[in-house]
Amino acid sequence: MNTGETKNLELSRSTLDFTLIEGAAKAGIVGTEALDGGPPSADLTYVLEGAKSAVSFAVAMDPDSISPYLMKQDRERLEKEMIRANVTASGIALHLSNYLINKGYKSVPVAANLVYRRPEGGDAAYDPMEPVYPDIAHRYLAAQSGLGFMGMSGNLITPEYGATVILAAVVTKAELVATPPLPPEENYCDDCRLCLASCTSRFMDFENKTRVNLGDAEVTYSERRSLARCDLVCSGYTGLAPNGRWSTWSPGRFEIPRDDKDIPAAYEKITEAYAKWPQAPGGRTFFYTDEKLRMTCGNCQLICAADPEERKRRLKMLKNSGVILQNEDGGLEAVGPNEAEQRLKHMPPARRALYED
Repeated sequence: MNTGETKNLELSRSTLDFTLIEGAAKAGIVGTEALDGGPPSADLTYVLEGAKSAVSFAVAMDPDSISPYLMKQDRERLEKEMIRANVTASGIALHLSNYLINKGYKSVPVAANLVYRRPEGGDAAYDPMEPVYPDIAHRYLAAQSGLGFMGMSGNLITPEYGATVILAAVVTKAELVATPPLPPEENYCDDCRLCLASCTSRFMDFENKTRVNLGDAEVTYSERRSLARCDLVCSGYTGLAPNGRWSTWSPGRFEIPRDDKDIPAAYEKITEAYAKWPQAPGGRTFFYTDEKLRMTCGNCQLICAADPEERKRRLKMLKNSGVILQNEDGGLEAVGPNEAEQRLKHMPPARRALYED
């Protein structure tokens, strides 16, 4: 091994150590060749011209916050945990970038979330009616650097933490030594479709698959339907399951059309109603509006544990958790589906119209 190779190996080891000490649960390194042939969001040079590698890492969420959330016992605990994990991951990216810059290598932190490419000639980087692409897709980097695999939901899944991790990265001109992808036999995704069963928006299309080439590898996951489907549910505008027996943490009971061409009209109607709801506890200011949005779903991520029995247990908790109603003071209350029907019947029509057709 020559001097340059030794230096790169030492820097790579110290970089991974730095990342783990800062709070990451897992970390890996991916070079540009392992991302060749991928979609634009796998192109490291979009954020840094001349980039040679990236450090990908995952921050794990507290597993003890998951069951109370799924059972409709405690929403804010998981929301705070999600915020903590995102802020921690983004902070690690900033610190790691500065570490590499001080070593003499130009580097750019890529935040955990809420960073999207601006469309050519456009101003808004996020439009739920149009395809939206991040600066860098963390899941591709994570899969190719050995953190985990692409699950059928499109989330990264890890043998240790399932899908309940938040990803971030640093893109650098340092020629770091890549860590290999995990062996295929460690991929626990068995196409159980419980992530699909936990989604009230029909966002995932399991009959059709998206196939992405990354270097010599191919990753697959379910094809996505209109982004607005996920936005309507994960942003809290609506969330009742099609059978009416359970819901997300959203009190919205609006039906999402089966055909994507009918989504824009429904989106306008549902978001207009949402704007008139009383303020619920918690929430954070969303990046493209001035309103507070609250975590009400994320079920496809939370359900996906490595243990298949734990997956089933979590889905059962969700489906037995009842439905959410919003009281006049803004508070959210979980009740049985039959009680919800009775209480809705006794609501003044103008108030009831804020939550369902």
